[in-house]
Amino acid sequence: RFFVDLYCTKDRRFLTINSNSKTTSEVWLVDCRHPFESPALVQARTTGLMYHVEHRKDQLYILTTYGEPAEYKAILTDNCIHRINLDAYCRSYRNSKLMKAPVASSGKENWQLVYALERKTKLVDFEMFSDDCIMFLKNAGHLYLNVISFVSRSVQSIKLPTWACEFELESHPEHTASTCYFQLSSPVHPPKRFAYSFKENNLIEQAVQEVPIITNCHTTRLLAKSKDETLVPITVFHNKNSKELHRRPLLVHVYGAYGIDLNMSFKEEKLMLIEEGWILAYCHVRGGGEQGLSWHRDGCQHNKLKGLHDLRACIRLLHQEGFSQPKHTALAAASAGGVLAGALCNTDPALLRAMVLQAPFVDVLNTMMKTHLPLTIEEQEEWGNPLEDEKCMKYIKSYCPYQNIKPQCYPSVFITAYENDERVPLTGILQYVQKLRKAALDHASRTSKKGNWIPKIILDVQANGSHCDASWKHSLNE
Repeated sequence: RFFVDLYCTKDRRFLTINSNSKTTSEVWLVDCRHPFESPALVQARTTGLMYHVEHRKDQLYILTTYGEPAEYKAILTDNCIHRINLDAYCRSYRNSKLMKAPVASSGKENWQLVYALERKTKLVDFEMFSDDCIMFLKNAGHLYLNVISFVSRSVQSIKLPTWACEFELESHPEHTASTCYFQLSSPVHPPKRFAYSFKENNLIEQAVQEVPIITNCHTTRLLAKSKDETLVPITVFHNKNSKELHRRPLLVHVYGAYGIDLNMSFKEEKLMLIEEGWILAYCHVRGGGEQGLSWHRDGCQHNKLKGLHDLRACIRLLHQEGFSQPKHTALAAASAGGVLAGALCNTDPALLRAMVLQAPFVDVLNTMMKTHLPLTIEEQEEWGNPLEDEKCMKYIKSYCPYQNIKPQCYPSVFITAYENDERVPLTGILQYVQKLRKAALDHASRTSKKGNWIPKIILDVQANGSHCDASWKHSLNE
């Protein structure tokens, strides 16, 4: 359940020993000036409290979920710097928090708020420099950065290019650096390098790309209304020159688990699909992390069905807006994304013509009942514990893809699995495929109408490779 890692603060003053689960943190400090002294505890483990520690001028800067709401905040303690218009920011930004505390009194009772993010904002990354703190943020699919100056006690907010979907911070070994370098990309835009100058407060595009950026790709952002009225973001890419979009093939992507964002990094095969007239849609459903920690909480454990409702609403909206139609629509998912994809395939097979799964997690109930498996205990924070909670067992059974297969007209399915996958064992996928094939054949035998649709259910077992580690060539073949 717990994982331990080591990290050196940006100014190299402290080595931090971090013991984390998916919902809790505990950090110990080793003073690099006195490395043989016993580590000092920052804050004892508390249920639901996560935090990460940085250091600047004898102050600990703490990125944490402490306080309400339980989103990340930037915090420090007594002897703090002048507040950055704290009262105004507390009214406007009520989620993620940056706090600070003196090294000698680092307990949470001494934490003072420095900065808090607005609701439904995802903190993508965070970097401390000697005089500035930079936060990379995501809100409603848009990326932007906020720069907190400890010298001028000001905050600068810079919106990044509208096409950008993924962000990668480059290494900055020296905390005194005056420029922050990072790369932006999207599924159809190769990484572009940018530099932000703290002194000039400007953003500069730095490099010419080896892969040319597609110039005729249009990016659209939609909001689908889910069953409970929650608005779910969708990012859509298509060729500007494509006509009659309702006749074009649509590839929908979903994940929705562990508070992890849907992967929107650049892939050459996605660019090729756009050039061939495909529409690509990315559904940022609950359970993922696209809109902060609350977005994840609203889609895990006893809320997992909300992610399914979100996905259904997204696909229906895409069709209503003229992006393809069910007979030209395919759904793609990997790993835990297979839960929502497989569940939708059971509840709404008519929305799809095909489904492509990579190392899919499709048997939640049986997996969570087997505590001898290496990841089951750790996974209880995401799916619940059906062994100790009968309601949890019934709830998992209500959406588990394997448990809800029934004779009906399924879409065609292509599954890639790996022989030595430790996260998603091959046995469970084999059983899923066998049951799915039987259900499809049973339905076909009962309905002998001329031209009756019989889906193709294909399993490709790879001898090599590991969990979600396929090459782009293999992905292209799929």
